[in-house]
Amino acid sequence: MDETVLHVAGRLQYAYRALDEDGPVVDVYVSPTRDAAAATAFCARAIEGADERPERVTTDKAAGYPPALRTVLPAAEHVTGKLVQHRIERDHQPLEGRTRPMRGFKSRRSAGLVCRGHALLRNLRDGYYDVGEQAMTRGERLRVAWAELTVLLAA
Repeated sequence: MDETVLHVAGRLQYAYRALDEDGPVVDVYVSPTRDAAAATAFCARAIEGADERPERVTTDKAAGYPPALRTVLPAAEHVTGKLVQHRIERDHQPLEGRTRPMRGFKSRRSAGLVCRGHALLRNLRDGYYDVGEQAMTRGERLRVAWAELTVLLAA
């Protein structure tokens, strides 16, 4: 779990993101604050949408994470540190690269929709869902998966 900064209505807000150990983005939550209440809300929401409860959670040393994890996942091991956070820190780069040219968002709702949509497309492209599996390259996989999803949703 980690957060990155977004500009929403001229103010800095935080996009909390969680990755599974295999790499897919589990959930995204945009909050105006970076505190224990926001981290708790994000943890509860991410656990709700996940198939399993994590046994180990990796975060940076932000003060909001320990109380949030004690509340939501009391049995989980909490690991902190810069080196263990490298994968999620590196995973912020595509999202930041996509949102920076947009020069911010007008509302927190639109920021959340764009961030969740970006996570969905990233997960589709990288093959974390059962659609688009017959395609060979990442670009083809996204195109085939999107075509399959539009057919499924139209039915």
